[in-house]
Amino acid sequence: MSVIAGAGSAPSPRPADRRRLRRLLAGFLAVVVVAAGIAAVHWWTHPKAFRDLGASYGTQPLPVADAALSTAVIYPQTSGSPEVVKIEGLDATFSTNTAKAGVTFSICHMAADEDPIGAVFEPQSTCGDIEPFEAPARFNHGVDPNSDYLFVTITPTRAGVARLSSIDVDYRRPEHFHQRGTQSIQVGDEVNAR
Repeated sequence: MSVIAGAGSAPSPRPADRRRLRRLLAGFLAVVVVAAGIAAVHWWTHPKAFRDLGASYGTQPLPVADAALSTAVIYPQTSGSPEVVKIEGLDATFSTNTAKAGVTFSICHMAADEDPIGAVFEPQSTCGDIEPFEAPARFNHGVDPNSDYLFVTITPTRAGVARLSSIDVDYRRPEHFHQRGTQSIQVGDEVNAR
């Protein structure tokens, strides 16, 4: 009876093959770790707490003195978990501004019987508790009606058109690992002054 050595068993990998396999595995893990790190940094610096309004508003030509328009930028949530956000800065971008309009931002602290404004000429008629925006501002991004909302007032200084296209919101989310960054909210509000 003869015995054949090693019959039925797989040959063991050579040391060079094992080193190559370890290098490939280490390279693959490094790529995964770097990709996860890039994704985490992107998430941390590109918050998305607010939604675009998806609506626009335009006025008929009004005298310059009567043409200031206030429109909502950040509405309360319709569902989800409320959170407190720290707004650290706001910047408005006009696509057209022949009216040489300026903007001011305000926060409405809603009462239970109030609804957020869409676009109004007198925000005090819709919100009883208005706070002028000063950075950094504590913003209660809650679920309607237990929430704040942010609005912008577009004030022309001469005859012309002011078309607001976006608002950049710099903010921090303390309840989300202090996620911070800038979110651009698209708007489409137009004031016509004569």
